[in-house]
Amino acid sequence: MSIRGLAISQGSESDDSAYTHRILKLAECLRERSIPCDTFYLPDHPPLRKQTSASLFMPLWLRNLREYDFMYCGAEPAAQALFLCRPFLKSPIIVDIHGDEVAQSQLFNEVQSNGRNRSASLRVRTVHSMGMAVADHLLTVATPQIETFVRDGIPREKISLVRNGVDLELFRPLPQPTRPEFTFAYVGEFQHWQGIDNLIGAFEKLTNQEASMLIVGFREGDREIKQRFHETFGTRVRLVDRTDRPTLVKLLKTVSILIIPRIDHLAVRHAFPTKFGEYAAMARPIMVNDVDETADFVRDYRCGFVSSPNPEAMAQVMDDASRVPWENLAEMGQRARSAAEEHFSWKRIGDEYAEVVRELVVESGRSGGS
Repeated sequence: MSIRGLAISQGSESDDSAYTHRILKLAECLRERSIPCDTFYLPDHPPLRKQTSASLFMPLWLRNLREYDFMYCGAEPAAQALFLCRPFLKSPIIVDIHGDEVAQSQLFNEVQSNGRNRSASLRVRTVHSMGMAVADHLLTVATPQIETFVRDGIPREKISLVRNGVDLELFRPLPQPTRPEFTFAYVGEFQHWQGIDNLIGAFEKLTNQEASMLIVGFREGDREIKQRFHETFGTRVRLVDRTDRPTLVKLLKTVSILIIPRIDHLAVRHAFPTKFGEYAAMARPIMVNDVDETADFVRDYRCGFVSSPNPEAMAQVMDDASRVPWENLAEMGQRARSAAEEHFSWKRIGDEYAEVVRELVVESGRSGGS
């Protein structure tokens, strides 16, 4: 059976976000399994740059769209562009939710309004509804989101769990340093839901004043939070701007324990941080807050530390973790690597995703552009 697909991205070809990285990797996984998959970047076509009007102009590409046996949409903003095309397409459409856009908007508005507005924006709710309306099948990275979809009435067979994968060759096991330069490290973005305020508060409360921390990921717009780290901790922290993955691996050789300090919110429970798999693949103990599935992985594999999501509890766990012998940390790291190999390898994820695609195309009666 000949199958050809199209991956539609809400980001441009030059975008370096986790969304676009996932889209490109999943398309690559299909090609490696003899399923050709082209990529279409919405913002790189002028009429489609605005989310609010992309669906009005997408019919201009209808003839091209009908050549494909399936379409994969990287999140609802990409899917909603197909809203007016949907009645004229026989090919199944896969919508990769990859988080909870509505809950993220709710949280953003709550933070911006100091708690006065806890509703998602009308634009986000509209885009979500349009994107869900075109979907024949949903992908999610988080088991709790599957349960939410089922409670909302979506048949379980229309949903697949496809995690974010990790390049196990690039993110290879790193020996636990007997004399680490840094006790802890955080790598990533600095949005409110990442729990940066809790991380700062916890590090302030540490009784172990010899503990140090590496922070990686600052962008141009993060000057304020970068300055806050510098003024609060001085030489106890090293601050590094966003960098490429090989450089990141080199930096993390110097660290004992890697931290994911997220807050407790639906936007977090319906996501699964890519960095968890990367941390685990490098054979490092991971400290997480008990707010999502990462805590279950840490408990099941005994590969790190779990805290309640508040500065006091985090400080206590960090104090205790900073005094664990390096041999014990090394054992935790080895178990973390096992979790990465079992759950987050691109080979496993690629096999699972390709099977979803093949079954969906067969069920639709569509193959070879027919």
